[in-house]
Amino acid sequence: MLPLSSQIYLNLTGSAIAAALVVVALLFFSVRDHTRTGPRVKEEIAQHYSYYLLYALLRLGTWSFVICFFLATAGASLYFLAIPGWGLNYSFPLLLLCTLLSIVVISTFLFCHYLLHIPSLLISSVRFRFSRLMPLWRQLSPQRLRTLRWLILLLATGIALPGLYQLLLRAQWGAVFFYGLQAGLYYAIYTWGTDSTSKPIQPASKDSMQKAPGSRDKKPNLLMIGSDTLRADRLGSADYIRNLSPQIDQLAEQSVSFSNCYTPLARTAPSLASMLTGTWPHNHGIRTNYPYDEQLDLPVDNLIQSLNKEGYTTAAVTDWAGADLGKINFGFKQLNVPQDQWNLKYLLRQGPAGIRLFLSLFCHNRFGKKFLPELYYLAGIPLTKQLFSDTRALISEMADNEEPFCINLFTATTHVPFGSDHPYYDLFTPKEYAGDSQFIMTKLASPEEIIEKQELGPEAFDVPQILNLYDGCVVQFDDEVGKLLEHLKACDLADNTIVVIYSDHGADFFETGSWGQGNTLMGDDPSGRVPLIIHDPRRVQSHVVEQTVRSIDIAPTLLELLAITPLKTGDGQSLVAAMDEPTIKLDLLAYQETGLWLGQVPGAHPQHLGYPNLLELLDIPDKKSGMLSIKPEFYPRVVKAKDRSVRNDRWKLIAMPTEMGVIYRLYDLQKDPSCDNDVSASEEEVFSILKNQLNELIAADPLMHNTSRNSDKPLPSKARYPLEKEKTDA
Repeated sequence: MLPLSSQIYLNLTGSAIAAALVVVALLFFSVRDHTRTGPRVKEEIAQHYSYYLLYALLRLGTWSFVICFFLATAGASLYFLAIPGWGLNYSFPLLLLCTLLSIVVISTFLFCHYLLHIPSLLISSVRFRFSRLMPLWRQLSPQRLRTLRWLILLLATGIALPGLYQLLLRAQWGAVFFYGLQAGLYYAIYTWGTDSTSKPIQPASKDSMQKAPGSRDKKPNLLMIGSDTLRADRLGSADYIRNLSPQIDQLAEQSVSFSNCYTPLARTAPSLASMLTGTWPHNHGIRTNYPYDEQLDLPVDNLIQSLNKEGYTTAAVTDWAGADLGKINFGFKQLNVPQDQWNLKYLLRQGPAGIRLFLSLFCHNRFGKKFLPELYYLAGIPLTKQLFSDTRALISEMADNEEPFCINLFTATTHVPFGSDHPYYDLFTPKEYAGDSQFIMTKLASPEEIIEKQELGPEAFDVPQILNLYDGCVVQFDDEVGKLLEHLKACDLADNTIVVIYSDHGADFFETGSWGQGNTLMGDDPSGRVPLIIHDPRRVQSHVVEQTVRSIDIAPTLLELLAITPLKTGDGQSLVAAMDEPTIKLDLLAYQETGLWLGQVPGAHPQHLGYPNLLELLDIPDKKSGMLSIKPEFYPRVVKAKDRSVRNDRWKLIAMPTEMGVIYRLYDLQKDPSCDNDVSASEEEVFSILKNQLNELIAADPLMHNTSRNSDKPLPSKARYPLEKEKTDA
């Protein structure tokens, strides 16, 4: 038996060698097949960050070494305990083999765990067809993984206990103490590191729950719960073919639901800005997901600032999809958000696929959030459970404070590529399904793949299975909403908290000829129409408002419910009157514009105004910050090329800028809800009124001044093109 000092030295040496071997292999394969997350940038930009890329690789390599070293020491310690316990002779090659086995066994177990529970975590980084892992996935189950975990623990215990017993017999107390201390350290690190929440979740303290009734009645709390890309037609009030949202539907039975709420721009950053400021995009200035640094300080007031002035504790909780809540200066006092997702330095720190895949196995927890947040918040990986858990903990904390709170929880649960946790991703998938979209929308695990597939039509995707995955995401969101509302009750806050269910935009599933959001205004706006449910426990209300409303109306509505002065710069209108009296006539006009096209949109007019592809558009004005933005010389063109529309309860007018002028199309939403038949020629009076209203909004856009090539009359029918491409007569 070697002296304890020699055991410790050899343990550390062997573990370091094993960790170094694994890290060298990871770096070799990562560099050989180098990839990175996010959109491509021009070569000269990439060259500028070559040293930063080296730093990012070294950083990831260092953390890989730390993790592998930690895992390897467990194998080395078991080997040294096996020597007295099982009568083995010391051998350095055998020690090295045990350290490597320790790394492989634990990593393989975690791989199997995530393959079953969160397969999208693995798909986001693998560079081979994931269908190759289907035979392994079919053998996995929660029970089998639990059994495997216990077998590993029993094997380790069976090796360690005889060795500890022999050490006790030999009175080698120092060795017993060392290995006992090491086991305790492993357990403490494992318990802390694998915890997915930042704070313990407990109901509010008894003191806060026993406060005098009405102590917080003057200032109700506000809880906003949003999911990126959540379609309005998936909730129960829309009579969808599947019952996906029983928890939200139960809330809706005691709330006011707005079934025809529209966002002015169906992209996350502009939509969130419009919702919180109550203004049109041309007034708050966020027109794409790539704003300039100077645009982040909004020129208009917003809901959060107003709440701060009234003494509210305001907080945002989100994942990679809602990074704009922290990037744009809304004024939240507490931010549980990732860094800007459209930042090249941030994307480089996520690393190439190989090493990113390995580290992702250890970063979907508190450890990853603290030390490797770029991987914890990796795009495409759901953090639904973690975000809702963090929000419940935050509510418990705020319940003990005297100040009212506003929490905006915004998740990527229903965002492309529609990956969810077990068992949600498999709820609606046919058992016989064997395609590539088993776990996520085909080949859309990263932003760059999303960009590359933007131009493809429905024939390139398994649309029925994509809908199955999406519906599973909705169910998971609904389940977590139910848990959150129950926690609100457990904290005795349900009677004094206004709850809002919302989304930034919906999604097109090729109903309009394309997929995604904000690419087209044709059809019945599956990406522009968003769910909106407002529950005020102080009001006995249960009805659906079917009139047209806008997401810019949310902020003024909430301010009136909270008895706070309206925003001076708002374009929206309070909906409280319609909440009190659903038959009241609102007569609101919803304005919409398309977002930044990532590629050629299927069905676009052949002469539609356009601009260079994203590779040519993107630049990094501030090389130190690394934030991606549109090149200034292209920005006016991007804005001018947008399709625009206005709609009311009956009519919808679309304006499409082309090289031959602006093409208008008018639709009767009552007779033609899918917007197939243009009636601008037969409804000239309606056309003229809506055209003037649209032109007033366009005229208010500073980037549209002196750029109009509009004709005063609608173009002939031959010039009004359907979704399919046609040759122009111009």
